[in-house]
Amino acid sequence: MDKYQSLVSFILEKVGGKENVLSVTHCMTRLRFTLKDDSLVQREEVVKSPDVMSAQFASGRFQVVVGTNVADIFQVVQEQLNGKAVAAEEEKKGLVNTLVDTITKVITPVLGILTASGLLQGILALLTATNVLSVDDGAYIILHAMGQAVFYFLPVTLGYTSAKAFKMNPFVGMMLGATLLIPELMTGLTSGDALYTLFNGTLFQTPDFNTFFGIPILFPANGYQYTVIPIIFIVYVGSKVEKWLKKVVPAVLAHNVNSFLTILITVPLAILVVGPVTNVLSSLISAGVSGLYGISPVVTSLVVALLYQPLVIFGLHWPISAIGITNLAQSGVDYIFPMSFTANFAQTAVVLAVFLRTRSKDQKALAIPAMVSGLFCIIEPAIYGFSLPVKKRFAFSMLGGAVGSLILALTSTKMYVMSFGILGFAAFIDPKSGSMNGVIIAVIASIATAAVPFVLTYMTFKKEEDIVDPEEKSLVKSEVLVSPLQGEIKPIEQAADPSFASKALGSGFVIVPEKGEVVSPVTGMVETVFPSGHAIGIVSDTGIEVLIHIGIDTVELEGQGFHPLVEKGQSVVQGEKILEVDLEKVAEAGYSIESFVTVTNSEQFLDVLSQQEGHVKLNDKVMTVIPFNNQAEAINLAEVN
Repeated sequence: MDKYQSLVSFILEKVGGKENVLSVTHCMTRLRFTLKDDSLVQREEVVKSPDVMSAQFASGRFQVVVGTNVADIFQVVQEQLNGKAVAAEEEKKGLVNTLVDTITKVITPVLGILTASGLLQGILALLTATNVLSVDDGAYIILHAMGQAVFYFLPVTLGYTSAKAFKMNPFVGMMLGATLLIPELMTGLTSGDALYTLFNGTLFQTPDFNTFFGIPILFPANGYQYTVIPIIFIVYVGSKVEKWLKKVVPAVLAHNVNSFLTILITVPLAILVVGPVTNVLSSLISAGVSGLYGISPVVTSLVVALLYQPLVIFGLHWPISAIGITNLAQSGVDYIFPMSFTANFAQTAVVLAVFLRTRSKDQKALAIPAMVSGLFCIIEPAIYGFSLPVKKRFAFSMLGGAVGSLILALTSTKMYVMSFGILGFAAFIDPKSGSMNGVIIAVIASIATAAVPFVLTYMTFKKEEDIVDPEEKSLVKSEVLVSPLQGEIKPIEQAADPSFASKALGSGFVIVPEKGEVVSPVTGMVETVFPSGHAIGIVSDTGIEVLIHIGIDTVELEGQGFHPLVEKGQSVVQGEKILEVDLEKVAEAGYSIESFVTVTNSEQFLDVLSQQEGHVKLNDKVMTVIPFNNQAEAINLAEVN
């Protein structure tokens, strides 16, 4: 956000300074200032900025049009006002969506090396299974190190990507991750004679081997290697610390001391807080699984199967694995590992379905190694690259895993060694009797597991969910838009709203509607549905960004009279009803029903031709967008009119 700092400072200065601001909100394209003294505003100076499209007083507020980057600019406004009353008039994400989006943003940059690691481990497993290598061979040791390195040092790489996501110094993020992996932490904080045991005799019993200035250090027994979630939260805390330091440390010292102080403050907080929390969660999971199995193996199988893949995301699947390892060590047979055995086949099936449906060459290229690594039980590339970004796919994989797990549970199928993926079927061979029944059942369960998410992903795949290659995004074709409303059209230059009249929000037209029915002017995907329902943004399949804005300042109605029929991310076809408006109610509230249809990315096109006047009905051709390329067909304006 640094690039917006000077712009925000400039705007705040020209509206009379920070002390003149009572509150700020934002809509799709503009900042809305409520001021103490409107006479202090230097409007002419504000519009001189090349980053300001327009500015005017409307509805008792000073409105500054800054374009589609308004959300990022608004965030900087919040920072500079430092506690002033600010509110964003924007779509709010739920906690789960926010968490998933954050994790995806952090993990996506490392998908390539995760895939490489999976392939290396798959090759190594194949070489050892065929007796080409033994665990004592130098080649095995080197290949094993290559395959494990990215997972062992995952907190370091995720420290970097998390820092980028949370807008902090990425090298500080790497340092936070690297500090967690220092061998001295494991040897000094988890070995020797315990000083005492906290919560002795309870589920949360934890030995304490050392202290931090008298504060007990509850360090995870397995350390932070191979973990995902802890470093994300640690860096998040670090980003808040860094942001606070930027406010309190003098600029002359900030460059030299802010990174030092961020690490100094964050690492103790991480070790003293994140570790204990992780231990508590691990203990709860282990106790829950063991207790539930004692009640019902079938129910336990379903629960573990449904939860296992989400637990992998959060790095909390290890407690379940620990139960399985203990069972194998004590009795040579285990009931836990079969519950999660089929999970990798579910994720791999999702990738296969996407591979067959996607138009993206990049996605296809990534899918092949993701499938290979998935078959060898390295499912992170599949999760973060294919299923988690489209959450229904992840749900499909969970359902598929539950089907396979249920088959294994109902047949009381056990595993005799710890092995997963395509080479893991050998783990179902009974070493005492040599029976292959377990292998046969495991194969059937895996096929059933894969079939469920594959069919569901393949059948529900939507074009708007697809990843478009960068070179294809810029390819824009000529497109004719239809009228989303019935009424009288006039040129956009005659709009009563100065921002639209100046074409600051793109070329288009004004329409005074006669009916409250609104349809989509293009076939594409809904990009934005404003919470108040008065404006909807749609991106056509050819890349045209269309804004339908009903009324002037109708955001003030807070949704009264507006009933959106679509939501963000939904696909629409040209002519499909997307909104119902009670025009009488809007007019009775004192607001103009004059509406606007604009192409907000008009600058990306050779021309935007629209009908200038006259009466139009729903779905009448009213606008043609012509791209910058030699393939654009010559279009007669008579077709538009």
